[in-house]
Amino acid sequence: MNYYFHVPFCASKCGYCAFYSLPGVGREVVDAYLDRLERTFVPCGRGETLYIGGGTPTFLTVEQMERFFKLLRSRIEFEEGAEISCEANPETLTPEKVALLRENITRLSMGVQSFDASVRNNIGRKCSDEALENAISLVRKAAFPHWNMDLIFALPGQSDEAFFAGAARALSCGADHISCYALTAEENAALKLPEDDERAAELMPAIARFLEGQGVCRYEISNFARPGAECRHNVNVWRGGLLSGHGPGACGFDGVDRWSNPPLEAWLKDTPPERDRISKAERLNEIFAVNLRTAAGWTPGLWAKVPGADGWQKRLKIIRTVASSMGEDWFIISEGRIALTGDGMMFWNSVAGEIFDYGT
Repeated sequence: MNYYFHVPFCASKCGYCAFYSLPGVGREVVDAYLDRLERTFVPCGRGETLYIGGGTPTFLTVEQMERFFKLLRSRIEFEEGAEISCEANPETLTPEKVALLRENITRLSMGVQSFDASVRNNIGRKCSDEALENAISLVRKAAFPHWNMDLIFALPGQSDEAFFAGAARALSCGADHISCYALTAEENAALKLPEDDERAAELMPAIARFLEGQGVCRYEISNFARPGAECRHNVNVWRGGLLSGHGPGACGFDGVDRWSNPPLEAWLKDTPPERDRISKAERLNEIFAVNLRTAAGWTPGLWAKVPGADGWQKRLKIIRTVASSMGEDWFIISEGRIALTGDGMMFWNSVAGEIFDYGT
């Protein structure tokens, strides 16, 4: 089972962020969140992966983090070699928190976004250079088995050279996974920053060449990793794996239905999640499309592991139909593999739309 816990608390709301989060809440609110988890959380299988996201999980105090990890460790039986990931913002990290994380997780994901303080300020990312350098020093000394840095490219006021310098810096710090995101003007984000889609489209192939030249290979549209450092949780979910989601705003998947939990106030009152009920054929098309975000794509063996999977020949028929209408240069299609090329991944949204609509 793949577990996800959403910790929706932040010190402040970054301007580009559209994830469900609550800035500047008091300690009593976080305690109420933990009370509810302790009262209601029941595991539903051995844990292969656990991902703790936000929000900012490291916004919690050391005492609250200890309480949170005690709950998880006492109730989830983890498989040997389980991946346990946690997101963190640099300005919230202290020696005590990093030590606690090192005891309880195998993979840290740090939201740097940019090494340029003026660029961070432009996007509402409240983190000083001093806090960033301190966090990097703490994480390096802790020697996490794996750790990721999030970086945003094509930002206003950010030169291409500055982005590549930042990517090189991330690698020199020892990060074995880099997530590179283009700025997106999300509907629920506080700042309505201008997007530069043309610039982003030109930059991504250059970013891929640069990172792959350093041995950090693209395995998903926005994610790059050294061999063995891929985020197993995300890979499992992209392939239609079962997802047990907990916390306000968290989502889950039981093999048939997806669901999403309500916001904090309703969640604390045990309001049930909203369920996304669609036909089996639509669900399979959705899963099929989502994993085409990855460089590996699908093989007959991987597809057979999807809950309720239909035949491989049907998948070949669907993708050949889509490719014939969109341009076959975006696709890699054979009896043993279905995937998108690097150019095809850049237009994944369009490909996914065609797959979603197939047969409807």
